[in-house]
Amino acid sequence: MSVMVLAGGHGCGVTVSCLALALSSARPSLLVEAVARQASIRSGYRQGAWGGEVGLWHLAQAHLQNQLAEAFEAHLRPLDAQGNRLLLAGLTDPAQAAALAGTWEPLSLLLQAMDQHAGYDVVVDAGQVVVEGEGLHPGLFPAVLAQRADVVLLVVRNSLTSVAQTFPVVRVLQGELERRGSGADALRLLVIQELSAGAGGLRTDAIARRFGVPVVEMLPWDATAGALFTHGAQRPVKLAKLGLIKQARKAVQAIGVEVHTRRRALDMPAAPVSSPVVAGVLQRLAASRQAPPMPPPDPRLGVRVGD
Repeated sequence: MSVMVLAGGHGCGVTVSCLALALSSARPSLLVEAVARQASIRSGYRQGAWGGEVGLWHLAQAHLQNQLAEAFEAHLRPLDAQGNRLLLAGLTDPAQAAALAGTWEPLSLLLQAMDQHAGYDVVVDAGQVVVEGEGLHPGLFPAVLAQRADVVLLVVRNSLTSVAQTFPVVRVLQGELERRGSGADALRLLVIQELSAGAGGLRTDAIARRFGVPVVEMLPWDATAGALFTHGAQRPVKLAKLGLIKQARKAVQAIGVEVHTRRRALDMPAAPVSSPVVAGVLQRLAASRQAPPMPPPDPRLGVRVGD
């Protein structure tokens, strides 16, 4: 059980990694696109299933009217045919990012409740780390979600170029988590095996030493899965056969163990449900994953998990 935030340096494959983790979790999952730019899943993996009428920006408007929980539920959309994998789609215009400044904090509480009270693994795509001064940029990065997460996964490829691009943000993230989060030890590395050892690929232990941060798992470079998660597919795909999904399952298990161990060490109690409205939302979402089969799914889903 966890709320995990994924972020990275330039072009590190954060969104593909988020989709892999969300679609391979043993529990129902919620993927939140929290990047402060135009998000890509609705137009890529989901092939334009929805437009701007759905997504994160509407939660900012609802929060101003004290209707955040209701809007949160209303704007969740399925990532799989069964409806056990949900998506809160991101922004359609980077100019919308400033409106979310006051929404990250209450949204972080809803995400904790989705994990602890509704039984969902929560995966947050925070995109590229944006730094201002010695800290995270307050408007161009969802810093509060990282501060409240059980674990922050810094995505890095096993190439010298990616390591060099990613290294400068490590100390910023550690400082942010130490000052405003649950501690710098919430930071972990998620490595993408872009290069083989023969082609100059770095080993995970070498990367861990370079960053001074543990590696939670290495995911394979999977061109088929990468194309699917970036562009979608016209026909159903058997996700269980993809190498990326197989390894992502191991990664989710490893993350869960680390989160459980860390929660016990910190003696972190479950966050209370803030209101009857939130309780109702959580109850409906928890019940929906046990519902009987629904009518035929939208053919644009193109995915059958577990086939």
